[in-house]
Amino acid sequence: MTKLESANTNMLILSFISLSLIYTVMLFGVYIAASHQGLSCNSWPLCPNGFGFPQEKYFFEHFHRTLAIITSAAVVVTAVYAVKKVRSARNLSALSVIVIIVQIMLGMLVVNSKLEPLLVAAHLSVGVLLFATMLVTFLSTYKPMR
Repeated sequence: MTKLESANTNMLILSFISLSLIYTVMLFGVYIAASHQGLSCNSWPLCPNGFGFPQEKYFFEHFHRTLAIITSAAVVVTAVYAVKKVRSARNLSALSVIVIIVQIMLGMLVVNSKLEPLLVAAHLSVGVLLFATMLVTFLSTYKPMR
């Protein structure tokens, strides 16, 4: 396996992990909204017990935020790897980092505004945009086996 093939394989794995995490965070976000638990933890960025094990009343909200932190790190790692090793995915990965920063800021505004409907809609829409950018990143690094 050449260095280029190895870099593309690593990028494929990193972008798939990021894509999977983004999808999982989105599922938890939709569940939280549908079950009316959106303000179960009304402080931002952490719930009252910080990084400790969450109380039952805001378990899903706490898990959503913790998973969002992990997902953000995965997206940044993917982008850094792309910038250093995979030119074809550099721009999309960088865009994903910008979109995730916007997503985090919108998440903060959603909590601080007590679930303002337009902000909630924007938060979901930017989440879909983030998913799309990472999906295209993943697909752009995929090379079928010969």
